[in-house]
Amino acid sequence: MKQLLVHRVAPVLLLLQAAYFGFFGLLLTGWDTDTAELDHTEPSAGTGLLFTGLLLVVALLAVGGAALLGRETVRARVPVRVRAAWLGALGIAELAVAAAFVGMALQEPVGPDSPVVVVAVTACAGIAAVCAAEVRGGASRAPEPSPHI
Repeated sequence: MKQLLVHRVAPVLLLLQAAYFGFFGLLLTGWDTDTAELDHTEPSAGTGLLFTGLLLVVALLAVGGAALLGRETVRARVPVRVRAAWLGALGIAELAVAAAFVGMALQEPVGPDSPVVVVAVTACAGIAAVCAAEVRGGASRAPEPSPHI
């Protein structure tokens, strides 16, 4: 069952998540409604760039994590420490995404978006748990460094 979760379900969830972030990232950055006059604020030029950059980082982490978890050939080529660092960063990013979803849900009344939040938080928590287990398991399976003569 663990093999199914780690090598099949988690990579599919990660690819779906990357597609979700990509779609909504393009939607939000491409849909530029100018409300500065209504809000009496001037939007920062760097805000959109920062948002797009964060979405790209999370999407890149997700796609790389899907490759590391789902493809044995990729796992074999990547050094243990790099794999552990990548999956550790992905696990932390998943927890941050889950916290962002929870934060948004707490600001809104219960409505049609609530099931999406529940699914997203559950998926993020599951992926973070898989990443933690893989990092912990990978550290115990790490080969001993060979002494240089």
